[in-house]
Order: sequence, then structure tokens, then C-alpha cells
Amino acid sequence: MRNIFIVISLLLVTSGACAADAGMGSTNGFSKADFRSEIASARMLKLLGVGGGNLYIAKQDGSVEVVDKEGKAVLTLAAKSGAAELLKHPEAVAVSGETVYVVDSGTEQVVMYALASGKYQGSFGSKASGLVGDFLLDEPQGIAVHEGVVYVADTGNERIQLFGINGVFLTTLALSGSAGMEKEYKLGEPADIAVDTEGRIYVRDEDTKTVKVYGPNGAYLRALPKTGKPVALYVAEDGIYVADEGSFAILKYDFDFNLAYSFGSNGEGKAQFKSLSGLAVDKAQQVYVGDSKKSLIDAFVVEAGKALEPLPKAAGRASVKWLESIPAEVEQLAWDGKETFYAVSKDKKGLQMIRKGAVAGSIKLDDMQLSAVTVDKTGAIWVLDSQGRRAVKLDESGKVLLTFGSSGSGAGQFRDPAAIAVSTSGMVFVADRSNHNVQIFRGDGVFLNALNGENSGKLSTPVSMAFDQRDNLYILDESRKTILAYSSGGQSLGEFGRNKEGVSLLSDPVALLAANDEVLVLDNNQVKVFSPKGQLLRSFGAKGSGVGGFNEPVAIAHGGGSNLLISDRGNKRIQALATLYKPEAPQQLTAQSRVHSIELHWAQASSPFIKQYRIYRSKSESGGFVQVGTNAANQFVDTELDADVRYYYRVGSETHFGYEGATSAVVSGVPSKYVPPALTAIQVETTPWQVKMSWTAADTKYFGAYRIYQKEGEAYTKIGEVTQPEFIKDALLPETKYTYSVSIFSSDGTESEKVSVEAITQVFNRPPLEIDVVQLRDVFSNSYKIYERDGIGRIKLTNNTNKSMERLKVTFQLKDFMDFPTEAKLDKLLPGQSEEVALKAVFNNSILTLTEDSSVQALIEASYFENGKRVTFNKNPTVNVYDKHRLTWDERGRFATFVTPKDTPLINLGRSVATQFKETKDEAQLAAALFDMLGVYGMTYIQDPSNPYQVSSGKVNTVDYIQFPRETLERKSGDCDDLVAFYSSALEGMGISTRVVEVPGHMFMMFSTGIAADDDSYTMDNMYVIHEDQLWIPVETTLVGNAFIKAWEKGAAAYYKWKDKGLTVLDVHAEWEIYKPASLPAATAKQSEISRAEIEKKFPSDHMSVLKISSQTKTRRYLNALKKNPADVEAQLQMGIILAKAGDRKEAMKYFDKVLTLQPKNAAAMNNRGNIFMIEDKHAEAQKAYLAATQITPKDAHLWVNLARAYKATNDTKKAKAAFIKAQGIDPAVKEQHRALALELLNAL
Repeated sequence: MRNIFIVISLLLVTSGACAADAGMGSTNGFSKADFRSEIASARMLKLLGVGGGNLYIAKQDGSVEVVDKEGKAVLTLAAKSGAAELLKHPEAVAVSGETVYVVDSGTEQVVMYALASGKYQGSFGSKASGLVGDFLLDEPQGIAVHEGVVYVADTGNERIQLFGINGVFLTTLALSGSAGMEKEYKLGEPADIAVDTEGRIYVRDEDTKTVKVYGPNGAYLRALPKTGKPVALYVAEDGIYVADEGSFAILKYDFDFNLAYSFGSNGEGKAQFKSLSGLAVDKAQQVYVGDSKKSLIDAFVVEAGKALEPLPKAAGRASVKWLESIPAEVEQLAWDGKETFYAVSKDKKGLQMIRKGAVAGSIKLDDMQLSAVTVDKTGAIWVLDSQGRRAVKLDESGKVLLTFGSSGSGAGQFRDPAAIAVSTSGMVFVADRSNHNVQIFRGDGVFLNALNGENSGKLSTPVSMAFDQRDNLYILDESRKTILAYSSGGQSLGEFGRNKEGVSLLSDPVALLAANDEVLVLDNNQVKVFSPKGQLLRSFGAKGSGVGGFNEPVAIAHGGGSNLLISDRGNKRIQALATLYKPEAPQQLTAQSRVHSIELHWAQASSPFIKQYRIYRSKSESGGFVQVGTNAANQFVDTELDADVRYYYRVGSETHFGYEGATSAVVSGVPSKYVPPALTAIQVETTPWQVKMSWTAADTKYFGAYRIYQKEGEAYTKIGEVTQPEFIKDALLPETKYTYSVSIFSSDGTESEKVSVEAITQVFNRPPLEIDVVQLRDVFSNSYKIYERDGIGRIKLTNNTNKSMERLKVTFQLKDFMDFPTEAKLDKLLPGQSEEVALKAVFNNSILTLTEDSSVQALIEASYFENGKRVTFNKNPTVNVYDKHRLTWDERGRFATFVTPKDTPLINLGRSVATQFKETKDEAQLAAALFDMLGVYGMTYIQDPSNPYQVSSGKVNTVDYIQFPRETLERKSGDCDDLVAFYSSALEGMGISTRVVEVPGHMFMMFSTGIAADDDSYTMDNMYVIHEDQLWIPVETTLVGNAFIKAWEKGAAAYYKWKDKGLTVLDVHAEWEIYKPASLPAATAKQSEISRAEIEKKFPSDHMSVLKISSQTKTRRYLNALKKNPADVEAQLQMGIILAKAGDRKEAMKYFDKVLTLQPKNAAAMNNRGNIFMIEDKHAEAQKAYLAATQITPKDAHLWVNLARAYKATNDTKKAKAAFIKAQGIDPAVKEQHRALALELLNAL
């Protein structure tokens, strides 16, 4: 331990000594930098940079490996693209947006890759990438990207080259400095380059071993404090980092260029360096130092420095983005303002139409020799015909609409027309090279004038013209190499294109364009950009064939927004480019104070490339601005602010490409507090003891409370504060006048004006405890149980005194029908307070004995305690009690009370049917048998003479009369609702689910067949109804006495007639949750049984018809399966089972026999044969079938049970017992499942 301590101490002293020797103060570097990890990297040559969360490492073989921050390989950037060599000696990496830029000194170019995939995207700066001439890169070593501009340290050429975001050459950075400082600001061997957020440029000059700092325009500012030997440079969000090989330390400078601290030392240990091979800094002060000798990267997290204030922001350098190249050999260009460009063809005998990046068509003009083209605001095409010495107006199809001009030098004549332009007012301007003039015509071709004014005599060789958005005209003079400008009124605005010394800034100008408050001139393979007043702003482009390269460009056109199109004769193409503007600061920013908000306004920018504005706010004028919103309009309201606090604002413009320009001057404002408006009105309600005030609720925003004041003498005293829009003042005197006022108090502590109101308490002439009947329902005795749960009505109790009432009790009773009164309790009723109380009733069974409708007097009693004594008040309202047959149709679910499946006469009726049709398990056949039995019995439909259903059902308040099913059975008649209740009850008693169907003026029913509906919605031509995913049979019960099939058909027809015209379905099962079936006294009458023979005699074919229909429906899917595959054993088996259950045993046996033909050892088919034999009492045949089934599947316990039953049927107890014991041995559970059989056989001797 002692030896280790000494070594560490020595390292610390060494580091401190190096810092001291370099004049860097005595800061202990390791207290500022936290070493985190070592990232191994075999064969590492240099750490190139960081971006997208990954590190970029140059390998010794020239490749670039991308790894994450744990050192895991992510991808490798390709060193070749086909045969083309991309990378030999990568020097640095910059990441911007979705692009990775690698500068390579071996291939002397910048190579672009996709950030996510590493896919090669192109290159620029070298001959291989299409650049030629003086702008070629020579062993470049550094790269930086800032606001769409790529800065390249062109080491061999001792300069900084600027390119657009995907390779368009912009310019060489013009370095400048004070007189006598040429040595300081000039570069000898620029190696690394970086740009901070303010646009300042940092260059590590290997020649002078210094880091030089320049302004955005190239003006020399200073050098960083002299160090030993800087070998790497990185500018991060919080400062400048320099790797110094002299001290093997990383030096951190703030943006005032003061050394903040240093860290690192030479050595073999962790956090020590054997070499400094690249430096990169990511967000959150994550510093990475490459060490090629140790084949690793050291990772540190360092103490944060102060970042540059993001605002105010100056307008950055404009850039250019290449959009696309369109293969086309064309001359002059013009845009129609929509989506079409018109270009003069190479042979000048027509126009080519260019849309969406491709030649989309052409207009042939064989009799012309075109020299210029333009499009006016109406979409008309204007061309100059140099052969015919004329101007021609065309429509979009090329049809000639107008011509004017002739050969000559007089008014309206041309010798060599070179350019044409149309103003927004429709005047046509024609420039003539040989006549040295510009002539002006009306839109119909009438000559107006020749251009005059101060500069008109200077025209020599006008070759190009353009109007700007203000209709100012710019004329390019080829021989003078200048631009002449004229206002929309024709006044001269001057001539520009020369420097102060009079030397032309143009060398070979051929065309110009005016757009976005700029004049762009195509000159000697470059585009030179001037302000409208003639200041040269910038240039871009260079000779070459690559991106943004030109080789004899001949025309330039505006493409909307900041887009340009340039036709290039030498490269046989049109290039589409976009200027990446950095807008000027918004002007005339003002701030207006509003309630808890500030409203900002500024002058609307005229530039079409501005997408929106960014709004920034701070509580300090000097800094700390953060973005609080964006808006496309020139205004913004900053809301939810604290009142009485000063806020400062700046606004910047953002382009459609996402670049922000300069920010505005700062403005400030102070949001005001909210002062609530006064209430509009106060409503007053009085009792003898209290006053209740209410009003319309105030806006909840900034709301605090309502304050209530009472006038006492001449002064108002605050008596309450509430948040709800009402206030009750009690304990007052009767017949007394009171004055109150109410105000609104805000959350800002402000108060509205008070609004006063007067109130006079009432005379005390009401009972202390007042009982008001709010609702008292009629009582239907058939559903008497619901009143216990839902109640019979409600009363309102009102305390008319000025004292609280406590322990209140309310009782309710209907004599003779209730054994005891029901009770409800209230703990307290305040003075003037009202409270509603529900009245519930528990009736006894005697209510069902009521034979006629009666009016019964109810007893309502309310009491409370006062001074230890109970005080009681009564109310005796009248209640209508209807006999058990009554209902109203306002609550249609009440009908369920009359569906009584558990009533004894109905159960007996169902048992009679089931007994006589015991072999039938099919719902439809059982329902048909029941219906036909009723016909034999003599049941008939008779319309209710007093309230027929078709009348009473449509009147919800009419009290209707309905029989209970037992009464319908006894009387052998009923109307439609009686018969529906009866038939539904009988079927429900047999276990068949039913529904009540109502249509306008009529009621019938339907029952479930238990058959699942098929996916194809099969209904047998609308004989069935699909409901709840099953097939249902509608039945017209009024046809009782007719065959069931007829009632079925009539019911189905009615259902589909009214299906979408008011038909409703009532689920009695659901309604029974509320309206229980009536509990009726024991029945005494007995019905005579109807035999099956009587039924079949009266309806001989009905049973078989239903059997066939039902069987066809149930077997449909299996019949379809057998059509596809007659050998489908499972389908054959299911056909037999279904037919057997339906009672068609003969047909069922055929299918079981067919199964055994296909599969002789099919135990299921053999077992089902046995089942049919048992039903037909052919016990011997059943025994043979079951025995054969057990031999096929001896482990099936249920087959042995069936065999035991068959033996027992022939009294062969010994064999029956043996078979059952066999079944029990296989499955002991059969003893419980067949308990009676087990007791009989297992106890047998």
C-alpha cells in the first residue's frame, strides 16, 4: 500500500508541475475530472469524434469503426464505394442531423454517410467528387458543421473552405485582422477546426502550435493562451478543450478564453496517456481521449463550465443545399409559379416542360428560334423569337395567342432580342442586345416606350432581366458587367456590380434572378448574390461536375421559396438548389400587458422561406432566455404568467429547413392582476327564519371565493366567504328587512365591486315540520315486491323553524295491505332546510286477493324530538291499488310478471306434452306439440272488448287488463297479450327460452331452437330469426287452434315485416330481475289430459313437417360437409345423432350404418345404434350393439354402463352387475353419476 501511495502522489505532483510550467495555475485537475472507464480499441489510429451517442475511430487500415460508449461495435463506415476509394487516412468526423462527415487527407475529400445505417451518401472537395480548379482540397485534416455550413481545414492550401450541407462549394473563408497582425491571423497549417454556438471559428494551427479564434466573418479575434504543443481541439457546449502533447494534459478553457482547469498526465496507469490521439466531447461534459499507443479511449466526466447564452443570436451564414439533378440539355428557364418549369430546348425550336424533377413534355415551335422565355402571373408563356424578331405569347398547350415586333431598330422593332420579363401589372419588357435598349409594351403588344432615366443611356448589351417581389426591375449588362436597377415606377435605382475602386465584381455574367430580397447573378461557373442596393453578399458554386459544380451554366430561375434551378450547358443538366437562409431579426417587437399574460406583436416578414417564429422569455434582460412557443403568425400570447413580475422577450425567425436567424431586440412587459367583474344579479329566497341568496357562478379562472356582507347601520360587515354560488343566512326574525352585498374575491387578492340586495323574511304561518308529497306511485298488486326495493314514492320534509330538528323519523303504511309501517330516519334538519325521503312499502300476500281496483288512504307520519319530547305531524294522501291483472305500458317490463313458468297448471301442461312425446328432444317439435295440444284443447283467440292490445299498448298511461296464464287455460281464450304470456310460460316451464316480440299495435313471441346461427346468416328463407347468435322461431299465438306450422309462418312474416319499423324484443329473463313472476295461490282446477293420438288426428302432418324442417336446419352444415366429402365419418355420425334426437330414428340408423360401413370399428356409431334400439325397446339388439362397442373401446366406462342398462332391461341382473362393476373399475366416478343404478345392481345377489 505504501508503494502505491508514493506512485500516485508522484503522478499528481508531475501533473501539477506540468501545468505550472505551462503557466496554467495550480488547479488540481483531478478534482475537476472524474475518470469513468477505458474503452479498448485494437489497432486504433485516432479518435475522430463523437455523435449520435457513438464514438468514431480511425483504424490503422484506414477504416472508420463506429462503437457505442461501452466499446461495442455498431457499424463500420465503408472505405470504398465500388471501385472508388473513399477513405485512406481519415482525420476527423463531424455529425450534423442525420449525416456523418469524414474528412480524409489521403483521398483529399469529405465523405458523407447516413448516421443510422452508415450508408455512403456522397463526397465532395476532390477531383474524384467532381470539383476542379483552385478550390480543390489538399490534405484536409479538420472539419466542423454549423447551421448547415461545412467548415473544412484545407491544410495543404493553408485555408478554410466552406461548403453547403451536402457539398455545394460556398467560399474560402476570408481571414482578416488588424494592420500589422498578418502573422497572427494567417494560417500556416490549419489542422483542427471547430465552431461555437455564436459562430466563432477555432482553428488549431500546427505551424504555429496555437489555437486561433476568428469571428463568423473570418475576422481574427485572438489566440488561446500559449501552451506546449496542442494536438487536438474540441469546442463543446460549455467550453473549449485542447489536448496538449507537451504536458500530456487536457486543457479546459471557458468562452472568455481563460483556462478553467486541466487534467491528465503521462504514464501507463488508468487516466494516464502514452499518446494523445484524438479528443471528443459529448453532451453532459463526457470527455473522450484517444490513446493509440495503449489502444484505448479514456472516458471522463468533467466539471461543467458556463455555456454561451443562446440569445441574442446574430444572423448566421447562408448556405446552399443541393436538391437534385435533372438530365436535360436546355437553355433559358422560367417557372409558372406552380409546378412547371419551361425551358428552351437545345436546338431552340421548342420548350421542354419540367415537373417533379423530370422532363414531362415538350412544346414544338419549329418556325421559331427561341432566345428567351418567361411566364406571367396568369400562367401565359412569353417567348422571344430571334429568327422572327418578335415576342410571342402562348397558352399552356403552345397555341400562339399574340405576337408583336418586327426586324429593325425603331420603336417596337428588334434586332437581337435576348431577354423578356413581365411585370405584375402586365407590362412586357424586351431587352435587345444589338439595339442596346429595353422596350416596354402593353400586354396586348402595343408599344409604350423605351426604358429611360438616368441609366438608360448606359445600356450596352442587356442579356437578362428580372422583377423582384416589389416589381423593381434588374437588367444584366453583359459587356458592362453590371446590373442596372429601376423602380416599379420606372425611376433609376442605380447601377451596381463594381467595387469601390470601380473594378467589376463580375467576370462573365450570363443571367440573373431577383428573389427573396436578393439579386443572383450567374457568373463564370458561380452564383454571386447581391443585395437590392448592390452589396455583394456571398457567392457559391465552382467549376466541376459534382454537386453544385458548373460547366458553362446559361440560365437561372426561381423555384419557389428559397429554391433555384440552374441549367448547365456543359454538364447537360439542370441542378435544383435551395438557399439555407438565416433570416434577419424580426422588427418592431412590442409587448402589451394583459391579465396574467403578455401579448407580443412584431412586423410580418415578407420572405417566403420563413416557416414560423420562435418566442423566447426570461426574467432577466441580460440572459437566461428559454423558448416558450412558436407561431406562424406575427403575434403570440404568453399565458399563465405571474402577475406583477417583469418578463423579457425576444423573437427569432425559423425557415422551412429548420434554421433560425437573428433574434429581435429585447422587450418587456408586466402581466396585470385579475380584477373580477361584479355579479350581474342576485336571486333571493326567504322563509320566516332565513334568507337564501344565489347567483350565476363566476369564471373559475383566477377565482378565489365569494364574500358576503350584511349591512348594519350605515356599514357593511363581512359575514361569510364561500366558493359555491349561494349563501344561506339563518336564525333571522320573521317579517324583517335585511340588506346584503356580495363580491367576488380573486386568487390575485383583488375584489370586485359589491352588489347589494334587499330581502324581507316571510310571515311565520306554516307548520314547523311541513310534509309535501313529491311523488306517490300507483300500486300494481301483481308486482308488489318491487315497492320494497324501489319504493312507492317520495316526500319532502321542510324545517320551517329557526332551530335544528334532530332524530327525525318518517313512517308509511297502507292499512290492510301492510302488516307493519316502514320507517326512514334523518339525523338532522337545519332551519329552512328541505330534505327528500323515499317511501318504501312491504306488502303482504293479501294484496293479491284484491278483486277490483281500489283507492286506499295512506298514513304518512313524520316526527322529531324537541326538548326531549317527540313532536309528530301527519299526511294522508290517497293511493290507487290495482288488482293483480292490471298493468300500464309505460314500463313494458312489467309484462314479465304475467309469465309464470313455475305455476302448477303450466308445469302439468308441459309435463303432459313431454310425457307423450318423450322420444322428442327437439325444441321446435316440443313447441309444436304444445301448440297443437292447445288447439285440441279448444284454446281460442278473443280480442279484449274493453282495452284491446292494439289500443292500450300505444297509451302508456292507460291501465290494461291481462289474464294470468292459469286463467287463460281455465277460460280457454285470451287476447294477443294473454296468449303470449300463456304460451311463453308453458314453454319456459319446459326449459325452452322465450322472448316477447312487440310491433306497432300487436304482440307475438318467439322461442329459441338451441341451434347456433351459421356464419352465412342462414334463416331458411326467413323462417327463422337470428337473435343472440341462435336461431329462433317466431309464433303468432293468436292462430292457436290452427296447425303450428301456420302460426310459425305468420309469426316469421310479421317479424320481418316490422324488423326495421319499430319491432322490439322483450327479454322476460332480464325483466324478472325487477318484475318477479307473480306468486299465485294453489290451483284447484284440474285439466283433462289430451292424448298424442288426439293431437296427431287433428294435425296429422304438423309433427312430421316440423321434424323435417328442424332436422334439415340442424344437419345443414353436416350435409354440406358430406357434399364435399361423402366419406366424412364425423359428419355422418353427427347427422345420425341429430336425427335421433329429433325423433327420426329410422333415418338416424341409416347414418350410423353408413359410418360402420366406412369404419367397422367405430365405437360411437355402434353405441348410438344401441341407444336407438333401447328407445324402441329392442333390448336384445341393444345388448349386441353395446357389447360390440365395448370390444372396440374396452376402456370407455360409459359404454359398459349402457350395456348394464340393456342387460337390466331384460332382467339379466348378473350380466348387468358384471358390466357395471367393469365400468366402475375403469372410472370410479360412475358410481356417483349413476347412483340409482349402482344401488340396484351392486346390492343384487
